Amino acid sequence: MIETARLVIRALEPDERPAMLELWLDPANERVDPGTPLERVSNWVERMPSGVWERESGELVGDCGLHFDEKFQEWELSYGFRRDRWGRGYATEAALACVRQGFDELGFEKIVADVVPAKKASARVLEKCGLTFVRELEDGRLFYEVTRETPR
Repeated sequence: MIETARLVIRALEPDERPAMLELWLDPANERVDPGTPLERVSNWVERMPSGVWERESGELVGDCGLHFDEKFQEWELSYGFRRDRWGRGYATEAALACVRQGFDELGFEKIVADVVPAKKASARVLEKCGLTFVRELEDGRLFYEVTRETPR
């Protein structure tokens, strides 16, 4: 569990997974591309390391965490928040806490992330966490990384 000034990031309990699935499937949150099969989204939610709750309200407001990405063979940062919580700095607060945990507590040497170019706010979150643009991937996504030695 990670606690920040305004958020609690912790593992999802089995009975919380339906609420996370609902959050992911809500088109207003832009967490999943339209047309993604329900089974695929359900599998992602089942493997999701953690959810994010507001400390004040206790509400589930998104997800943020580190997971080992088989495609990149690296530890990847991923996050997504309910649209009604956008613009509050939650993504940066949660992502920075996860990056710090990855380096300071888990001993990772590098953390990566990828983002769709149109999601400029998500790219800014990565940059605020010290990740820098490395290259464009074959599918057009932008690939970022940060190492333990990178100033944050």
